[in-house]
Amino acid sequence: MNKSRKAPAKAATSTLRIIGGVHRGRKLPIPALDGLRPTADRIRETLFNWLQFDIPGMTVLDLFAGTGALGLEALSREAKHAVMVEPQGAAARALMQSLNTLKLENGQVKQMTAQQYLQSANESFDLVFVDPPFDLDLWQETLAMLVSDGHLHFGSYVYVESPKQAHFLIPAELQTVKDKTGGKVRFRLLQMT
Repeated sequence: MNKSRKAPAKAATSTLRIIGGVHRGRKLPIPALDGLRPTADRIRETLFNWLQFDIPGMTVLDLFAGTGALGLEALSREAKHAVMVEPQGAAARALMQSLNTLKLENGQVKQMTAQQYLQSANESFDLVFVDPPFDLDLWQETLAMLVSDGHLHFGSYVYVESPKQAHFLIPAELQTVKDKTGGKVRFRLLQMT
């Protein structure tokens, strides 16, 4: 009789590292969920270097929050307020825990889809992160809703992350300020004109 048995596998978790600001170097647990893909550290660093003088005091919307990499990074760098939208219950709970761990009372988690949030909210933001799950192809629809539903004002920034080969039209009201690729990813900073 073979007595060696494998222990039941635990759900794997990984960590998210805050790369700048007040909470620089802090590591936060993130759940292992399908489709949860934090923005790579080097891309985040480039993005926040682009925005380093603008972030303090900004109101931020992280529409496809996932791990919270972008919204939490903005709060660490002294954004005034951040709304993080995430439909998956486990990911939303992890985001709330991260906000509690870092004592970030100016962060808010909304458990709903980005489309539901955009249809129900009536505020505009200084900076919006649009980094949806790549297989859902939500860039065109999301950018159109941001512009048409009044979630942006003159000078608002929109960060868009997509696969290099993704094709979608950017609304005429948004001007490309920065455009870069890293590996298989294209990331752009747009601004409302």
